[in-house]
Amino acid sequence: MKRNTILTLGSSALLSLGVLGGAATMAFADTSPAEAQAFLAAPGSLSAAVSAAETQAGGKAMSADFENDGAEAGMYKVEIVMPDGTVSEHLVNPADNSVKPAPAD
Repeated sequence: MKRNTILTLGSSALLSLGVLGGAATMAFADTSPAEAQAFLAAPGSLSAAVSAAETQAGGKAMSADFENDGAEAGMYKVEIVMPDGTVSEHLVNPADNSVKPAPAD
């Protein structure tokens, strides 16, 4: 009897932690359903955009993000670190992987 009670309590605790963890992830995620749909509808891929930006800039990607608003909507913004340590941001058009410098924030 004790074993069943312990297993039940343990399972309930793990399930509760899983639900809380999922809720916390959703609460902190800043991706709206509209942004997710725009991302899914965009041609190309994030990995292709990163590769294009690295090749064009001659550095290594440190971060990449899909832009959903403003003049950059529908583009990937890739942050590139150059061999000398400088950092620059580039916009990649997912339709053709063309790369241009991102305007200053």
